[in-house]
Amino acid sequence: MYKVYFLFPTNSPLVFKPKYGGGSGLYLYQLSTNLSKRGVDTHVIANLATKNDALVKLHHVDFSGNLILRNMRYLSKLYEVVDNESIVIVFDQAFGGLMPVILKKLKNVKMLFHTINHYPWLDDKKEVNPRLYWPILKTVVKTVDLVVVGNNLLKESIVKRGGISEDKVIIIPPILSLEEPEREAKVDIRSKYKIKDDEKIILFVGRIVPHKGITDILKAAAQLKPKSRKYKFFLVGPRNSSFSLNGKDKPTKFYWEMLDLAKRLGLEDSLIFTGSVSREELHSFYREADLFIFPSYKEGFGLAVLEAMSYGKPIIVYNHPPLNYIITKSTGILVPPGDIEELARAIAYLLDNVDIATKLGLNAYERFRENFTVEAVIGKWIALFESLTGGS
Repeated sequence: MYKVYFLFPTNSPLVFKPKYGGGSGLYLYQLSTNLSKRGVDTHVIANLATKNDALVKLHHVDFSGNLILRNMRYLSKLYEVVDNESIVIVFDQAFGGLMPVILKKLKNVKMLFHTINHYPWLDDKKEVNPRLYWPILKTVVKTVDLVVVGNNLLKESIVKRGGISEDKVIIIPPILSLEEPEREAKVDIRSKYKIKDDEKIILFVGRIVPHKGITDILKAAAQLKPKSRKYKFFLVGPRNSSFSLNGKDKPTKFYWEMLDLAKRLGLEDSLIFTGSVSREELHSFYREADLFIFPSYKEGFGLAVLEAMSYGKPIIVYNHPPLNYIITKSTGILVPPGDIEELARAIAYLLDNVDIATKLGLNAYERFRENFTVEAVIGKWIALFESLTGGS
């Protein structure tokens, strides 16, 4: 049996099975629990708000206090619970600094670095601290045995910016489980948000932050407003840069700017920012949506797109990596980044051509089933563990 430790020591407490939001937290939960279901002895070491889980062994690290103290607590916990035959996965953005590197020097462990996040690999260097963050991050990726990423775009960037060889980086796409119980829950969003039976739902899911293309959605919606179609845009997600533990998010300056823009564009009756919603309500939005749009400028992968695909929805994304890897011409519409008029035309086209929209949605679902389900991906992780340990 393989023994695998995921390291995800965020400053904020982590709900292991997130009720609100998604992204890295949800992916960590689904990947670790599905490895456990397949016989892997799976552990998570993090600043956890959750104490126990039926499948995965959880190890809490207190990340409060100053940098030196919390790193010492982190290293102490790593040394206590990780044995020499373990596989350690530094999950996402190398939070915890050099402590995994020290652990590798102290114990005979195989170590991976795994990320599907755009930050900081696809961001400008000025967005991170070049005197501290980058040297630590580069040290981590150079020290580990292998780096695992979700797509070729991240691979190219980590090879270039991390200063490592191509053969040290492998691609395993993220998984999305169809067994999530919240998928079966029914929240009557039409009643809750006063959506008429003949109104179509145009859905975006994600944080209300600039790089997600929020401004472009509003401007495209304004171009559709004079039309005779009946529809409503729903922008579902926290009104700031992070997901909360309890669904309460604090609006940022950018959110208020977008709310003001929506009013100036006359979108009060046709565009709604919901803020954070529960996973049950989120799945109900996916189920009811007629169209999913995701004009993001910067993604490590785009897990919300996978969720929309899993519901067989027609999808519109910007035509650049990695979104144009997930969505192809047979599964959605690819729009040149920043082309507001083309974005509006694509939305109108799918609203007006239901048969074509339905066909694209069915194709998207088939692509999802073939490439991104647990059944399609989890075996690649097992094979990777076998190659690292020689099958032991």
